[in-house]
Amino acid sequence: MNKCKNCGVQLRDPVPICPLCKCIVEQGEGEALSRIYPYLYAERGIKKMQVVMNIYLFAAIAAEVILCVIDYMAGGPVGWLILIAAFLAYGFITLKVSIQMHTGYRLKMILQTLLGVAVLFVIDLETGFVGWSLNYVLPAAAILVDVIIIFLMLVNNRNWQSYIPLQILDIVYCVIPFVLYRFQVVTSLIVPLAAMVIAVLTFVGTVIVGGQRARSELYRRFHV
Repeated sequence: MNKCKNCGVQLRDPVPICPLCKCIVEQGEGEALSRIYPYLYAERGIKKMQVVMNIYLFAAIAAEVILCVIDYMAGGPVGWLILIAAFLAYGFITLKVSIQMHTGYRLKMILQTLLGVAVLFVIDLETGFVGWSLNYVLPAAAILVDVIIIFLMLVNNRNWQSYIPLQILDIVYCVIPFVLYRFQVVTSLIVPLAAMVIAVLTFVGTVIVGGQRARSELYRRFHV
């Protein structure tokens, strides 16, 4: 089975170029890749983006320091500084995850979603913690992941069964709001219940429609 060295997707067919990122794929026999176009071109682009990431990091630190000095001199509240720092950190981590991590786009997608939820939680916390981040944003992220999974399965229809573990992980994620509800941190189960139903139906639908390929993937991954 071939594997794309750039985005990590595995391809059942022996295609020379990844259909997602258009880079040269890695041969299943472990042969060394020739550093030719378009892979070399993509690598140069990544190096340029790393320079951009370093510039962003310096600019973000400088901006936060300047804002802290202004806030101290003006005697203002520190809450808005925390919010700005959260957004700047989110931007930096987004760049770092997108450029430097070589774990594949699926893990990047999960990390990006969790980072987005964390930033919105900080906003909710700094604005008085009404609870909307946990009651609505936390389960809504699971619905968003389901939509993305379905889209990726349609795009990568040759290897759609590889997304089944991600569906199971999304179901586990949907349990978190119910646990928080038990400790009275989450106060509404409307959106969490909808997220759980969508996640379960997506998984069950995949298994039923996928037939033997879906069952073979479950056996290969979990021996069930």
